[in-house]
Amino acid sequence: MSKTIDHVAENLNQLINEKIHSLESPVERAMALIGDKYSLLIIHALYQFEKQRFVELETQISGISPRTLSARLKHLERYGLISRHQFPTIPPRVEYALTDKGQGLANTLTELTAWANQWYPYKP
Repeated sequence: MSKTIDHVAENLNQLINEKIHSLESPVERAMALIGDKYSLLIIHALYQFEKQRFVELETQISGISPRTLSARLKHLERYGLISRHQFPTIPPRVEYALTDKGQGLANTLTELTAWANQWYPYKP
């Protein structure tokens, strides 16, 4: 299964790498990096809670499968938005956190949140 996840992440990163730097629009470049369904939710969770383990992220992000979460984490790590720290314990413990690049993006999410709350408030 790990090879399958690695393969999915590798294919996704290859497609993005081939196109991202050729996109003239900065919005298109940003969307190529984080425009999928879950990347911003992962970044938001790490912004709120600083460091998270895989299972914690999986619990916080409704509807994400372990396979998709793993692929998105590898993608975000590859592009320097998050960091992965593995502790030498048994069983292995891994924590994810935002990098400076990811923190800058999380600050943008704060503005997006304010906009959504102003114009499209939550109505349970």
